[in-house]
Amino acid sequence: MKVTVVGGSGYAGGEIIRLLLRHKDVEDITTTSRTPGKKVSEIHQNLKGIYDKEFNLFDEENEDSDVVFLAIPHGDSMKVAPKLLAKGIKVIDIGADYRMKDVKLYQKVYGLIHESPQWLEKAVYGLPELNRKEISKAKLVANPGCFVTAALLSLLPMKDFRNRIDLGKIVVDADTGTSGAGNTPTEFTHHSEVDGNLKPYKVTGHRHQYEIEHVINRTVQGAKISFTPTLAPIARGILSRTHMFGNFDTVNLKAHYQGFYEKEPFVRITDLPCVKNVACTNYCDIGVHFDKEKQRVLVISAIDNLGKGAAGQAVQNMNIMFGIREDEGLRVIPAHP
Repeated sequence: MKVTVVGGSGYAGGEIIRLLLRHKDVEDITTTSRTPGKKVSEIHQNLKGIYDKEFNLFDEENEDSDVVFLAIPHGDSMKVAPKLLAKGIKVIDIGADYRMKDVKLYQKVYGLIHESPQWLEKAVYGLPELNRKEISKAKLVANPGCFVTAALLSLLPMKDFRNRIDLGKIVVDADTGTSGAGNTPTEFTHHSEVDGNLKPYKVTGHRHQYEIEHVINRTVQGAKISFTPTLAPIARGILSRTHMFGNFDTVNLKAHYQGFYEKEPFVRITDLPCVKNVACTNYCDIGVHFDKEKQRVLVISAIDNLGKGAAGQAVQNMNIMFGIREDEGLRVIPAHP
């Protein structure tokens, strides 16, 4: 396979390159950046001596790869993807341009006029545990947001108990590493501001709140999601906590989650997930607990925001799209401690 990574100088782009380099079915990788000329290994120094090619400018007119990963800012993918799709090239968008089927909702959340709304309905939401069959036939896959992945994997098994849950009171809070903000330095993500600190941000109305609610309502109508993220003093990882309320006195929730995900290669059910156990991998660890006194279900999930939350899931989607073994390039054993 020939693969192009557009936006290869960013964290997600660099992680896609790292994973593709160990993929047995990928023979040629082209990486592009808006600032060409530098070696990829100058930006991503972990690749020194492994991938020393230079960044190219993206040339969509002459693009001929089998698949293109778009690791570029929101608003840019919708300008590029239709041209690639017209040439028969499959596209995996890491950004948000095709995640929402509702064009008005997209425009409300991102403040942008969508330039290729005709592809919103054709795009497949790239959460394999939800849409594997559709992904296998897709031309355009919209990779989910990182917080959204952690939240949805916590929520999906509860669809079987929708009549027990207070759908109007679902609360998600999550801690995230600084790499989720990208590699452009800011005062908010400066090491001096983050180290030894926990910093809530966008405490109401975060973009991913709308995405979580939009997607889960295609499965469980009427669900209302409240979401607050917190920046944690780590580079990568998300620990998400989802709170639901209802009577589960007679239900073995752990057994239910184990059955729901028993055939999923990257979801592991455990008691107390933590980010270190999934770092640099495509795993999602999930723990589920019921507080009988408060009638509260607590689902804890841990992912690597650049792994299952971005690049790892994108490569997983590529494998499904091309009929390749789903874990190819992703068989990484987490380090410990």
